[in-house]
Amino acid sequence: MKPVLRALASILFLAGPAHAVDYGVFGALFPVEEPSILDIILGRLSEMDANGELAQMQQDMQDKARSWVNRPIPVAGMRPAEVYRSYNVDLSIILDRDLVDHRGVVFARAGTRVNPLEHSRFNQRLVFIDGDDPDQVAFAVDLANQEPVKLILVNGAPLELTETHQKLFYFDQGGVISERFGLTVVPSVVSRADPVMLVEEIPVSGGENQ
Repeated sequence: MKPVLRALASILFLAGPAHAVDYGVFGALFPVEEPSILDIILGRLSEMDANGELAQMQQDMQDKARSWVNRPIPVAGMRPAEVYRSYNVDLSIILDRDLVDHRGVVFARAGTRVNPLEHSRFNQRLVFIDGDDPDQVAFAVDLANQEPVKLILVNGAPLELTETHQKLFYFDQGGVISERFGLTVVPSVVSRADPVMLVEEIPVSGGENQ
């Protein structure tokens, strides 16, 4: 037998037979369990319902929603008109893709210049005002008594003004319309002046009213 094999045999002989040893059980064993997230949520809601927190939260949400409807967030960057000024706004757009009808027939090619005024009969003047300025409100209501106009607020309470003056007041949510016409002051009156729109800034609280 080779020396290495003899040495290995001697080690195994000296080690003798192996036996498993039972050291017993130390401490209690518990199954691994995680609480259901749904149970946690339902439990928390039950607690909030019991102590009145849930009812208060619902009331707060209703108050915030009512406040937002009654007085939307003002359009940023607006100031009162101080002098009369007018400018034109071209609403034309350049198509970035072909337009097709429901049958797949192209009726306008990409690159075509389209002026929406050529396809619209809308002819009402748009009057933009700060609804918290009594002079601007009086100016807008006076115009509305003379001709059909759309009264649009950039600040103020549209429902309250509608009820008070029996005129429908809109609100420029997010300033989308104001931005399209480049408005920065009020009152501003936007009128159709084909092939463009005419914007007039009209001071009503002092300044130069022409």
